[in-house]
Amino acid sequence: MMAKQKMNINELYAATGKILVEKGYAGFHFKLVSDQLNVSRSTIYEYFSNKDELIASLMVHLMDTIMAEYEGLDAISVPMEKLRKIFDSFMKYAHLHQILLFAPFVNGESSPSVQKDLVTLRQQHHTLTSVLTEVIDSCKEAGSIRQDLPSSLIASLLFQAIQIPKSRTTPEAEWNDMIFQVLLDGYGLKDRHNVAIS
Repeated sequence: MMAKQKMNINELYAATGKILVEKGYAGFHFKLVSDQLNVSRSTIYEYFSNKDELIASLMVHLMDTIMAEYEGLDAISVPMEKLRKIFDSFMKYAHLHQILLFAPFVNGESSPSVQKDLVTLRQQHHTLTSVLTEVIDSCKEAGSIRQDLPSSLIASLLFQAIQIPKSRTTPEAEWNDMIFQVLLDGYGLKDRHNVAIS
C-alpha cells in the first residue's frame, strides 16, 4: 500500500491565501494549490473534501491569529493606547483581512464542517467588533474621542484603513501613525472655518 503523502498545513494555508488573493474565489482550484506545493490533488482531498472546506478552515485560522493580538488588551489601562494597539494589529494583518473578504462567497451548504467554520467565523467577527466598540466607548468616556459620533462609524473607519495602500517611500510605522492621526484629528486645518470654500 502506498504511504499517505504528508503535507504541512501552514504551507497549505499560505498557498491557499496567496491564490485566493491572486485568482479570487471563482478562480481558486485544488490544482493550483497542488502545483504550488508540489503535491497531488488527492493529498489535499485527504485533508479537505472541497475548496469551501479549505477556504473556511483557512479563514478561521486567520481570525484566530488576528484575535490572539487582543489577549493583552486588559493589561493596558489607557483607552487610547488600547485603541492604537487594535489599529496597529489591523494594519499588521491587513493582508489577512483581504482574504477574509472572500467569506461571503463560501458555500455554507457544501459540508457540515463548512457550516461549523462559518458559524465560528461569525462569532469571531462579533467578538472582534464588540471589543473594538467597547474600547471606542471607553475613549469617549475618557474624553479622547468625540461623543457625538456613533461608535459603529468610528469602528468602520478604523477597519477600512487596511484598504489604504502602503507607502513606498515612508516607513511602515510612520505611515501607520499618520493614518491614525488623520482618523483621530481629521485632515482639515484647525482654523479652516476662516478659509473660503469655492
